[in-house]
Amino acid sequence: MSPDSRGTSMNGAREMVDGLRALGSPPEVHGKIVRELGRPDSGSRDIARVIAEDPGLVARLLGLVNSALYGLPRRVESLERAVTMVGTRQLRELVLATSIISSFDGIVDDQLDMRSFWKHSLACGVGARRLALIQGADHPETHFLAGLVHDLGRLVLLLEGGERMAEAMEMAREGDLLLHEAERLLFGFDHTQVGQCLMERWKLGADLEEAVAFHHAPFLATRHPEIAASVHLADLFANALRWGSSGAFSVAPLTPCAWTRLGIPDGEVDGLLDSIQEEWGEVVEVVLMDRPLEEPARPAGG
Repeated sequence: MSPDSRGTSMNGAREMVDGLRALGSPPEVHGKIVRELGRPDSGSRDIARVIAEDPGLVARLLGLVNSALYGLPRRVESLERAVTMVGTRQLRELVLATSIISSFDGIVDDQLDMRSFWKHSLACGVGARRLALIQGADHPETHFLAGLVHDLGRLVLLLEGGERMAEAMEMAREGDLLLHEAERLLFGFDHTQVGQCLMERWKLGADLEEAVAFHHAPFLATRHPEIAASVHLADLFANALRWGSSGAFSVAPLTPCAWTRLGIPDGEVDGLLDSIQEEWGEVVEVVLMDRPLEEPARPAGG
């Protein structure tokens, strides 16, 4: 899709997001943490106090901090210690990530296995974060969050356009089109545009907006191209290795500029994938620990 045609079709995507009621704002706990961080006298104890209001969130955060994702030498037992060890910005991103998954609880759709969807999303988050670490990025948790939310627009399409989305998935199943191409044909826009509008509505920042918007076309990213590139590659890895499924039935092609931008030597790919898979397995166990068991496997997609 050209930039001009994308801009024209954004109106339809924005109208769909503007009509949302259940997902009108980001999780409440994120707003509380942002406000707490804005206080000049706020410390790790204050941040921990806000998070402690949600026991389930506490368990997930401590599980993530103690997972292979961070590889800390000693187990962290308290939230205050977790804030100190991981940092306030990083913990804020983790809070938002886990809270977003909770905000979509209760969605049941015959077309999409939600547990598999979140496994795919978490694989993209873990993969994008690992790629960011290789590049020495300042805020790898932003890459993690971008990977996690990259396909949220697809959930909105399922919620707001169920019959058309079912038809799009059938078209992709038959192998004629990639799912985001079928979405575009039937809706006039696709999940990347809907996701971009959702990031805008939630005021989550230009970096997330752009990464979500261009994870299938990272060459269009101009403000934070490294985040779009890391999500693009992580999405490809997750799809190719069937680490969950976001509903599509074909793997979108690699965009060479993403590989070039990140500069990963060919000889390091196997080790990279092993690291991602190890971290992903632990993250899935922690984040999805109290969610329903997975339904029968479906074809991979992204």
